[in-house]
Amino acid sequence: MRFGLILILISIAAIVITLILNLLFKKLRYVKYIPAVVLLPFMIYNFITMYSVTNESFQSLGKFVMGILLLTACASSLIASITLDIAHRVNSRKK
Repeated sequence: MRFGLILILISIAAIVITLILNLLFKKLRYVKYIPAVVLLPFMIYNFITMYSVTNESFQSLGKFVMGILLLTACASSLIASITLDIAHRVNSRKK
């Protein structure tokens, strides 16, 4: 239950950041993709280094959880960016 709530809060935060970037940079359409592009390497790094942990601690589990959190933020930001682009395209065609 708490992990699901954390995922929802991270998704909302990523969407809000994407919306703020969209409002600040109306003319530059590709600026709203920056959060997803920045989070992607960190997510990949956590998933790759998860398998390289040599000791018997919970480090690999922590890297997995961090990767899932970053995956959630990256995916929700990317979905919001694509949705905003489609909405912008539909609105510009109507005018």
